This record gives sequence, structure tokens and C-alpha cells, in this order.
Amino acid sequence: MSGLILLRYAIERSVVTNHTPSVSVTSAQSLESRSDRRRPLIAGAVASALLMLGGCALTPAVAGPAVAPSVVATRSTATTSATPTPTATHSADRAAVKSATALLSSSAKAAAQVRDPLLRLKPALRKQFRACLPTTVRAGSSGTCARFLQTQLKQVGLYPWSVSSYLSVAGANAVLNYQRSRGLDADGWAGKTTWMALATKTPTVSSKLPKTCLTKGVVLCVDQAHRKLTWLRNGKVVKTFKVRLGGYNQHVKTKIWRNFPTANGTWHVYNKLVDPPSENYGSGAMPYSTMFYPDMYVHYSPGFNSVGYAGSSHGCVNIRKLSDAIWIFRNTPIGAKVHIYSPKATTA
Repeated sequence: MSGLILLRYAIERSVVTNHTPSVSVTSAQSLESRSDRRRPLIAGAVASALLMLGGCALTPAVAGPAVAPSVVATRSTATTSATPTPTATHSADRAAVKSATALLSSSAKAAAQVRDPLLRLKPALRKQFRACLPTTVRAGSSGTCARFLQTQLKQVGLYPWSVSSYLSVAGANAVLNYQRSRGLDADGWAGKTTWMALATKTPTVSSKLPKTCLTKGVVLCVDQAHRKLTWLRNGKVVKTFKVRLGGYNQHVKTKIWRNFPTANGTWHVYNKLVDPPSENYGSGAMPYSTMFYPDMYVHYSPGFNSVGYAGSSHGCVNIRKLSDAIWIFRNTPIGAKVHIYSPKATTA
């Protein structure tokens, strides 16, 4: 509209300048001379107005529909035609308002979901998460939230057992495995952070091997998030093995149940024993042990073979198949690097 106003202003100035009363010859000649000098200025003003009007036509959502003006300018008259009709203008205005309203509504909804991610959920599911969000569920917990937690862990493939209103040892270890897989602090207790990760479907962390595993020689690279041991030689993957790590277990002497975590860090193999002695667990408890730390070995676990991830180790790296433990035992030399790590979630 601003271009159209400027056009009218330029034309009116042109009319006023060129429409003169009768004067003397000398005065007329003088006026004619001044009028001739003003013609380029008037033409420039008209051209600028047309240019602005053309520019408005490029943004119909703001300026309304573009209508090409027809201009006839003479020394004495100037007229314009084809101005925008009120109906077309009002229609464009309504469309612009509707579009802006929809955009604002969408932006407000997105902002609300950032503030409260639970708004993304269906009402019934959102109600369940809101009810359990203030509740911390751990081994021995019972009730509605303990059952709901198991259903959520089952959906992500970490709870293959039957659901009940009581969280067992298997449930506590499932929580630990979920927390590791999402890069959370792994304590086996489902609090607000774990509930929100489940509600927002937080993805698993990257399985990319860290650079420290891609070095010369033999390296045993243990990824706690994906429960995997990768056996490498000179930076090349030779074999991978599913493993079980430290978790919720009972101390054999004190009979106290607690979390026995597998420590992260880098060590080197210092010994290998087919049947290492153990003050706590006795003979035969850790067959084919590749030993890299006084309290942590890579070894075959009969318990892992029988109950799987329902249990856990006391910190060692458990191998499920005896043949796999023997292969690692025979092919890993003394001095080989052992790197254990827990990938953390990355922020976008």
C-alpha cells in the first residue's frame, strides 16, 4: 500500500506543477523552463513508486494481492487505474491472519513441549508417567509404579520376564542395563531422570569404538552400554562377544544386596589362570580367567549361561559361552590392553 500512496503523491505533484493559469509570455516561458527541469524529478518519483509497488507484490501475505497499475501522465493530467479491490484485500488479510495464528499456535505448542516433554505423550500414558515421576523404584519396591516400570523396560527389550507389582533382582539389573544403554548414571534406582528418559524414548548411546581401542597390539574393548566385548588386533576388529557386567548382587559373605559396578578405565593383562583361587567364591567359580585387575577378570560364567541378564557379576566381565572364554584366554597375550568404558549421552 505504501508504494501506491507514493505513486498518488507523485502524480498529484505532477498535476499541480503542470496545470498553470494564464500568465505573461515571459512568465510562461520561465515557468515552462522550470517545468522542464522538474520532469525528470517527477518521472523519478513515479518510477520509485512503481518499484516500491512492485516490491510489495512480492510479499502478498503482508501487502495483499498485487495489482499492476496503469499510468497515463501528460503535462496537464495524470490518472491511475486498477486499484486493489476491497474484497481481494480483505481476503488476503484474513489468510495472512490465519497463517500467522497457526504459526504462533505451533510455536507455542513446541515451546510448551520443550518445557514439559510429557505433553508429547497420549493423555493416558502421560497420566501414568506423571503419577510415577516423584517415585523412586528400586529392588524390593512394589506397587503400581513398579509394575509400570517393568512394562516400559519390556518395551525397550530389557525386561523379557513376566511383569508383576514387585521389582525383583532381575528388574533392578534391567534398570542398570537401561541406564547404561542411555548414558545415564547407573545406580539401579529408577528416579526422575530414568522416568523422563523412558517417557521421551531417549535413544541408545553410540556404539562407536573409542580411539584408545584402535591401537597396536591386542586390545579387549568392553562397552558397558551395549554389553559387548570387542577383541581387536592392530586396530582391526577380530571378534565380538556379548558380556554381562557388574550389577545388583549379593555379597557372598555379608549376604548384603547392593550394586557391584564394573570399573571404567584402562589396564593390561597381567596373568591368565584356568581355575584361579578365590577367597570369596571358591575354586571353579571363574574358569579361564584373563586377569587384568585384582578384582576384575574376563572369565566364563556358569551363572550367566543359566540365567542370563536376570543376574549380574560382582564386577568381572562375564562370558556366556565356555568356548568363547577359552578362545579369549588362548589368544590374549600377557600385556594386552583392556579398556572398559561407559559411553555418555550426547546433546544435540
